[in-house]
Amino acid sequence: MEVIQDLMKRRRSIRKFKKEKFAIENLYSIVNAGLLAPSGANQNPYIFVLIDDAQLKKEIRKECELADKGFHEESPTWLKEWFAKKYITPEKQFLTDSPFLIVIAGNTTMPYWLESTWISIAYILLAAEEKGLGTLTYTFGKLDFLIPLLLLPEVYEPVVILPIGYQDESPIKSDDGDKENKVFLNKFGVTDSL
Repeated sequence: MEVIQDLMKRRRSIRKFKKEKFAIENLYSIVNAGLLAPSGANQNPYIFVLIDDAQLKKEIRKECELADKGFHEESPTWLKEWFAKKYITPEKQFLTDSPFLIVIAGNTTMPYWLESTWISIAYILLAAEEKGLGTLTYTFGKLDFLIPLLLLPEVYEPVVILPIGYQDESPIKSDDGDKENKVFLNKFGVTDSL
């Protein structure tokens, strides 16, 4: 069994997937890991919708690309430059290439629903990595179209779409992002005693 920190260090966001399917038992094992996550008031305020229907994935991709196009156009210059540097475009081929999508939605009527949902997502990401499968937390903010499309009850808010499958790329560790000066002792800015 791998040490959890090894999984955390190795996991990368994957945007290119092989179309090759994997055993459905592995998918159920991965989402069951999400059910093991702690949740506020022990309510497990989330649901997972597993999608392998090609037509449904095409509809989801079409809606996401339409919304993402507007987002990219309205983004500030610094973000447009970051997208270009990372080769991120409004095209979301990963939504149709990956053999499965997991839509995770949270019940907004429950306490701590959003925090609990994200803890569950983290468990799923690590379980997928352990199974040798790639994922991406696609979190574009306009996922409400999924409510009627997936027949979700109105109390559920879609939070993320996770494409999942065998990766068809080997992303390298990014040096982006400030990982320095993130841990302090007792008060912000105090590090010399660590």
